Amino acid sequence: MNSQPTASGLPLDLEPELSAKGYSQFHQIGAGGMGTIVFARKESLDREVAIKVIAQHAAEDDEEVRRFMAEMRTVAALEHPAIVPIYDGDITPGGVPYFIMKFLRGPSLEAHINQRILDNSKFTVEETVQLLAPIAQALDYLAALPSPVIHRDVKPANIIADSTPSPTAHSDNEGCTVMLADFGIAINEDTTRLTREGLRVGTDAYMAPELYPTQLVKHPPQPTAASDRYSLALIALEMLTLVNLRRATSPQQWAHSRVIPQLTAHNLAPGDAPLAPALNTFFATALNPDPHQRFASASEMLAELSELASAPRPAAPDAAAGPATLPASPHHERAQQPRRRHLSILGGILAAVLLCLAVAGGLALYGAGWDEHDEVLAQQFPQLLPEHPGRAPWRNLDCRPALPEAGQQARIVCRSDDLTLVAADFGTEDNRNSIMPRRLDVLVQDACSITSAEIPHQPGTWGVYPSGVSARFALVLAGPHAREDRLSLPIC
Repeated sequence: MNSQPTASGLPLDLEPELSAKGYSQFHQIGAGGMGTIVFARKESLDREVAIKVIAQHAAEDDEEVRRFMAEMRTVAALEHPAIVPIYDGDITPGGVPYFIMKFLRGPSLEAHINQRILDNSKFTVEETVQLLAPIAQALDYLAALPSPVIHRDVKPANIIADSTPSPTAHSDNEGCTVMLADFGIAINEDTTRLTREGLRVGTDAYMAPELYPTQLVKHPPQPTAASDRYSLALIALEMLTLVNLRRATSPQQWAHSRVIPQLTAHNLAPGDAPLAPALNTFFATALNPDPHQRFASASEMLAELSELASAPRPAAPDAAAGPATLPASPHHERAQQPRRRHLSILGGILAAVLLCLAVAGGLALYGAGWDEHDEVLAQQFPQLLPEHPGRAPWRNLDCRPALPEAGQQARIVCRSDDLTLVAADFGTEDNRNSIMPRRLDVLVQDACSITSAEIPHQPGTWGVYPSGVSARFALVLAGPHAREDRLSLPIC
């Protein structure tokens, strides 16, 4: 098999073949575990394309080749304005499969979220609906096919803006669309058998809870359209709060007992603060652990969110009063109100403009502050936590805001390859002390003494509890060297 790549990333026998068909300007623009993406241009059609070629090691695995070909055939059969189209595909004389698809200039929604984190500018409910509406429609299209297709990897990195200028466009943003990409692990009734037995596939941070195996189930259950809708709801929550829920949750809890935090006014964009109780009701359904209790379609889910965006704003709940109360029966309340079942086409147009404006702006990176609650926490430990979300002065940890857990006013999570640090503000010393283990060690530093203890039932995880003016705060360290790391915390 002649799968050795050229400098452009294409196999030796593919580049001359495509050149003969009028393609040029080959250069690699991406690579992953299963394939390489190469940019090219079809001069006769004035068309930019992306060529996906199976990775060299995968080309020697018959099962991986079948999986790659299944992706090509699956996507080639799809026709939807929010799904990246495939133009052509084949197998080279050397036996290497490839396909040619639409080239998307981007940015991805992941890049847009990261920019908003740096700007400390949460997405509004209206913006969230506008950006996700085309993807919701695409998911419903996939679910309604005679042989339904489950994407299995709906995440911000796979939601991409196509900002290719149109010859008929009157502005830089006109004609820009938002599209769902990467069907590399998608399945339907014909390709389910290509998933290795017992293998859980997808991106952990956006995976529905029913896809995690339990001790009582030998193999993970098959995903459904409800699993894709759950992923879309997680993206909506992340956009509204700028917090990735998985990053704020332990692996064990995420897999088997995840809890959806209750939103309060300060978790949301200022104009959406009064919507916190209604959003808690919405996410109780959208992120229900039972797939059968979620919204019946992605468009219905986005229509519900759209109604919140357009509804008159009630008086904002008091953020200091604590978490909003989750209604006992969200389905009952929704049943009392008629609801739009179809999203406006305008939503898709505005979604494109939002992401394409990010392209026009160049995604310039610059610092921004925490919200008022996180800022108090960060200022309490200036040698430990950064002044803005980003790299910390201690251990170069990457620090981001997180949704507060029960009893907390603020929570910041910092990570590196071998250490996780969580800083939390409990508001009062009594609240903080109520969560402390009974058996504590006293650690003496140069300027102060602090108490510490290993967290029960979580080996390798240590709590640190400062005293004095810092007595309302707690720190948790997890990692292979957390026990030693706590001794060097610069918190005195």
